Amino acid sequence: MNQTEPDREIPFLQHIRELRKRLIVSLSAVLCGFIIAYIYSEDIFYLLFLPLKEALPENSKNLYFTGVAEPFFLFIKLAFVAGIFIASPVILYQVWLFVRPALYENERRFTVLFVFLGTLFFVGGALFGYFLIFPNAFRFFLSFGARYLSPIITINDYFSLAVSLLLIFGLLFELPLVMFFLIIFNIIPAEFFRKNRRYAIIAIVIFAAVVTPTTDAVTLILLGIPLIFLYELGILFSAIYKRLV
Repeated sequence: MNQTEPDREIPFLQHIRELRKRLIVSLSAVLCGFIIAYIYSEDIFYLLFLPLKEALPENSKNLYFTGVAEPFFLFIKLAFVAGIFIASPVILYQVWLFVRPALYENERRFTVLFVFLGTLFFVGGALFGYFLIFPNAFRFFLSFGARYLSPIITINDYFSLAVSLLLIFGLLFELPLVMFFLIIFNIIPAEFFRKNRRYAIIAIVIFAAVVTPTTDAVTLILLGIPLIFLYELGILFSAIYKRLV
């Protein structure tokens, strides 16, 4: 099969101009997402707060702030993070356009699949963390409070923890696409992932134990099993790619 050779001799300055163009488009998309998210920032933060609210004692169902302008700046930061989630399809598409010149013609057919699955995995990972990990994690943390201890949780502390976890889970769920790119760029062969499946499962279990904010087996299983499934999905993607090309 004749393949159109990718343009691998693009000058350095052209790479820089292309990168700048993709960054400008991505930042513009994030700005649009920021504006939309800021309009609903109070509602978004309340949704973010719900898993913690369910875990808090009955006599303490509120968050607190220590500075007059703290809620305002919190909603700014929240709108920015939400804007990234909203703009994620555009960002992924720009990433694809940036690496596209280095691909063969038949590899460029995966544009729609990359953008769709990249967005699906990222958002799906964040939702997974929100609905399954957050409730267990917050109950675990708050269980350490003795009878004479009452939690006073500030909005900034909770925002930092919640957003960090959401981003971590969103990025973790991109594992199949990372494997896919390692394969198509000939960095790691597909056979490597299949032959080392046993070691990968052990590594995933250890990684899940380190990443999860709690030490209970339930949370470990909740994260470990999806990551193993995503690893297998990455192997499946590589098999499909091998047949298509």
